[in-house]
Amino acid sequence: MTKATLLVELLTEELPPKALARLADEFSNQIHSGLISRSLVDSDAIGSFLATPRRIAARISHVSDSAPDKQLEVTGPSIGAPAQAIAGFAKKHGVEVSALQHKETPKGKVVVARTTIKGSNLESVLENIVSEALKKLPIPKVMRWGSGDAQFVRPVHGLVMLHGKSVVSGSVLGIESGNQTRGHRFMGKSELVINDAESYASVLE
Repeated sequence: MTKATLLVELLTEELPPKALARLADEFSNQIHSGLISRSLVDSDAIGSFLATPRRIAARISHVSDSAPDKQLEVTGPSIGAPAQAIAGFAKKHGVEVSALQHKETPKGKVVVARTTIKGSNLESVLENIVSEALKKLPIPKVMRWGSGDAQFVRPVHGLVMLHGKSVVSGSVLGIESGNQTRGHRFMGKSELVINDAESYASVLE
């Protein structure tokens, strides 16, 4: 399990200036919440947002590339229940009847299924976290662009998803992730490479 700073940047056409900070702040908060719900970051991890007229970005510290497995205990029917009911309970939770255990409860002795839930992997869930975050942003009206089905407040042209120095592969709004962004339209470089999530702000400067 490796922990590093996570950077997610959405490169867009000019965003509404009055809503820019609010959009970026909520974008960061929603990504942070999505990571917490999948046990990929602690609730006290530091999150921050960055924004310019053509980008919103979230940067969150100490994000894990994978979450630990979880042990789950599910209480089932009474040990005196029909064999068919107990077999159905075991099948539902993916265990053999012989693997069920017994537990004393206020209502009597019952069968218990103990299973292991595989922890989330950042590589496999980040694009969903980002997509969910975008849907929850306070946007009164979305627009569609190009020939695809993607919709957002403004057309999106770039996506950075970087965990430390590693690109997290994925696709959001039809855009594949990478580690390249763009500078100021007139005063900056047309393409900038972000080699490390920690260096994001300094590269833009």
